Amino acid sequence: MKKEDMYHYTSCGLRNIWLRNGYEVKVTSYGQGVAIHNVEGLHKAIGLNLVQNKPQLTGAEIRFLRKELDMPQSQLASILGVSENSIRGWEKHRRKITKPAERVLRMIYQEYVNDDSSFRGLIERLGQFNRDIYANGMKLEETESGWSTAA
Repeated sequence: MKKEDMYHYTSCGLRNIWLRNGYEVKVTSYGQGVAIHNVEGLHKAIGLNLVQNKPQLTGAEIRFLRKELDMPQSQLASILGVSENSIRGWEKHRRKITKPAERVLRMIYQEYVNDDSSFRGLIERLGQFNRDIYANGMKLEETESGWSTAA
C-alpha cells in the first residue's frame, strides 16, 4: 500500500505516522474530518514501537513519550536526574539525549504501558526524593524491629 492511500496521522506530534486503516473520513459542516478508532491503543502502539525498535529517539519522540506518561518536564527531569532545561533541550532538538537517560526513558515507558504498578511506584518515588533530608546527614535509630530512619 502506498503512502498516498494511507492517512498521515500528525495529531500526536510526530510527522512520520501513517495509518493503513483504523480511521474513518467523515464529512462535517466544517469540511472533511477524520475519526481515529481507539486513539489510546494507537498511541500505545506508537510508543511501544518507538521504545522497542527505534535506534535513537528524536526530540518529538521524547516529547511524545513524556506526554503519554502524563509527566511534566520537571518530573521527568527529576526522575532522570537531569535539569528541566535538559529535557526542554532534548525535546526542541537543541541537544541530544544521553544514552543512559534514553535507556531509562524507554524502560519507564515500557513498564508504564505494561501496567507494572510496582515499577510505576518506584519511578514515582524516584521523582519525589527529598534531598533536603540528607543535607545534614542521615539519621537512623535502632528499634525493636531493627534499624530504620529516625523520625
